[in-house]
Amino acid sequence: METIEELEKFVKTPEGSRDQTSWYKLGDLYRKHERWGDALNAYAKCMELGACNAAREASDAIKRILNYRNPDHMNP
Repeated sequence: METIEELEKFVKTPEGSRDQTSWYKLGDLYRKHERWGDALNAYAKCMELGACNAAREASDAIKRILNYRNPDHMNP
């Protein structure tokens, strides 16, 4: 499975809903398309299914992106 649509369809099946790898791949695809909320949810599901350090690291990276503030770009 290579596309968001394929993975979304698969994770709705009984087998796919328990497949940690598919949830992680779906999170990665969402992240690449800057669908941050969907990515965080997919990574959370991945972590719920087992210890997935890569999903935790990816979630933390998204949170850093969303919380980023550059004072040089803020109006005085």
